[in-house]
Amino acid sequence: MAHYSISHVTTFHYSYPVAVSHHSAFLKPISNADQNCINFKLAIAPGSTDVIERTDYFGNTTQLFSIQKLHDRLEVESTSLVEVNHQAVDLRSIQATCETVRSAILKSPLRDDGDTRQFLYPTELTPDIDAVKQFGQRFFTDKTPVGEALLAMLSAFKDEFEFDNNATDVNTPIAESLKSKRGVCQDFTHLMLAAIRACGLSARYCSGYILTHPPEGQPRLTGADASHAWVSVYVPNFGWVQVDPTNNASCDDQYVLVA
Repeated sequence: MAHYSISHVTTFHYSYPVAVSHHSAFLKPISNADQNCINFKLAIAPGSTDVIERTDYFGNTTQLFSIQKLHDRLEVESTSLVEVNHQAVDLRSIQATCETVRSAILKSPLRDDGDTRQFLYPTELTPDIDAVKQFGQRFFTDKTPVGEALLAMLSAFKDEFEFDNNATDVNTPIAESLKSKRGVCQDFTHLMLAAIRACGLSARYCSGYILTHPPEGQPRLTGADASHAWVSVYVPNFGWVQVDPTNNASCDDQYVLVA
């Protein structure tokens, strides 16, 4: 079991003073069977009205707050203490074929963590387009075991794509990321989601933190790590299997899930 103390600071600078602002923060790590958020604090400057905490439909925790005085800067700092016991899934052990999993999802009843079928469909950020579907079909054929398909797709991201934080922004469409073979974790995650969904499987976006390792002999840089994104794929008898296309990995206790 791993324990993490996490500090996350977000700062907004406004071009002119704002009288009132309303905010929704998704910063509190999830507590579930794989991890437990032992302690969480939110510091807001300038001071806000009361912070209201709610749990949304997907089980994510959000803090709602308002600033009701003139301000041209906002700083939100979250601090969390989290214990994680999530174990990586050996993807080779997933022998169910894509065809079998697809059929099981369509027949599945409502589940405590939401109907898995709702994660089958394209969205604005994960559209169903021919190039993306063809990319997915390279790996997810009817008779291919899902674990084998995931391993092959993860390897493709490692071998064919380049991490480049100057190549894209939050508005870059996945068709462009696929064409250029460049991007960051959110680009690779959106592309993988769209490709898997286009092949009839349920997949969802995960955001949180990852423990990264500095080069040998060099110290970890304070504040160098940022939020990370990865993919969760539903497989009967395994549940939601988390994989990281940016790092060619099956997620383990080095990942802290926020939402």
